[in-house]
Amino acid sequence: MSRSIQKTWLAILLLFALLPMLAVGGILSWMGGDLQIRQAQSIQDQIALRSEALLANFVEEALMEMNILVRSPGFVSGSTDQRLELLARTIFERNLFESLAVVDNTGMERLHVARIGITPPDRLTSRAADPLFKAAIGAERPVFDDLRFNPLSRELSLPIALPYLLPGNPPQVLIAEARMNRVIEQVVNIPVGDRGTVSLLESDGRVIAHRNRDLIGRTVALSDWSTEHQTIAGTDGTTVLMMLRTFEIGDYTLGIAVEQPLDEVYQPVVQNMLVIATLIALMTLAAIAGSIGIVQTITRPIQRLAHVTKEIGAGDLAQRIPVTRNDEIGMLQRNFNRMVENIVAQQTAIAERNNELEQSLQEQRRLFETVQQLSIPLLPVWEGVIVLPIVGHVDAQRGQALLDALLKGIAERRARVAILDITGIAVVDPDVVAILTRAMQAAALLGATPMLAGISATNAHLMVQQGVANLNVATYRNLQSAIMAAIEYDRTNGNLKTSTLSERRMRHSPS
Repeated sequence: MSRSIQKTWLAILLLFALLPMLAVGGILSWMGGDLQIRQAQSIQDQIALRSEALLANFVEEALMEMNILVRSPGFVSGSTDQRLELLARTIFERNLFESLAVVDNTGMERLHVARIGITPPDRLTSRAADPLFKAAIGAERPVFDDLRFNPLSRELSLPIALPYLLPGNPPQVLIAEARMNRVIEQVVNIPVGDRGTVSLLESDGRVIAHRNRDLIGRTVALSDWSTEHQTIAGTDGTTVLMMLRTFEIGDYTLGIAVEQPLDEVYQPVVQNMLVIATLIALMTLAAIAGSIGIVQTITRPIQRLAHVTKEIGAGDLAQRIPVTRNDEIGMLQRNFNRMVENIVAQQTAIAERNNELEQSLQEQRRLFETVQQLSIPLLPVWEGVIVLPIVGHVDAQRGQALLDALLKGIAERRARVAILDITGIAVVDPDVVAILTRAMQAAALLGATPMLAGISATNAHLMVQQGVANLNVATYRNLQSAIMAAIEYDRTNGNLKTSTLSERRMRHSPS
């Protein structure tokens, strides 16, 4: 039983020790994974905002440069050569544009300067059919077109059309090819973890800018542009956590994709889980060791108590439990020893009391025998006449003693008359009547004439009901009359005036 208690306590302690740790470990792992995802998404949001800011600053800088150009005095009132010089200086000094073209309200180029040189007047072309020119001349606001790949510079450029109005002239349009290479390099080289990247996408998912130029032109399968954070196959085909955000440049929509491999996202979580698992393992070992120590500390006194209890139950009251603690278990040990001492004291007292009772019982037996002898006095009142006075309560044992004393007295004294005096009998019940009947019958068998003295009316009635009247025994009211009758009987040699119980009953019964 002690082993089962020990195992039960050990199981309970381990259960209450390990379950919270496992639950906390699981919760921490789940929270760590969720927190890591949220942290990665937050970092991606910040990178996307930074990318947007870079693109927005670039577009704003390009528009500002174009506005400064068309409002500069040399451009407003200068000659053609001065205008060409301003256009060339803007291209090469600011390094923002690939080309600049001044187009009149009919769509005809008036000036065109590119990084490769100035276009001669005879090679200027009409842009009347160009959708960018049409949108700009009609909207009277800056208009942007889709990004274009310049085959000469092998760079992306952003077409911008800025309508403006010079005093005394019809509306004109400044069309620029803004070089996106610088800002794209800044965007795609923003660090995203160890292996994450930032890329720019067309609305159909085609990659137009990426750190790895080999991936430019690949199409990313986007399930939904409205979902910012997605776990999908990235630009290089690996599973990534992608943050997708759109950037509006006028009517043109550009996609900014910030992606990070999923295994890299969860790498801190895995490391944290390993740390947590290690801690749980160490805490489990500590819990097992501590639980075993606690169980042994608790159950050893109980095992000792069970052993001593078994020995005491077998009768070895000399066993005691050593008091090893100062807590409740120590109190139990002290109280148990006190209980055993009380049991020993009680047994000693009971043994002494039993000895006293045994001595008292023996004394009572001796007194009883003496009283028996004194309570059965056989009195010889005349030659051949004996009297047996019966006093007190008569039970079966005393009745047998009376019978033995009567028969012994008749035999020893050769009595011819035996008087049974029942004046002192407390209660004459059927058992007493049966004893008296046996005594009188036994006396008659020994040749003695039985007589009854001291019979009251009530006793006479009862004895008649029991059949004693049929014995024709001489009865007398008191001992004196019975003795006188016995003496007279002895003198007359057996002539005795007697009265039977039935006759006494008739005399005492009411007429």
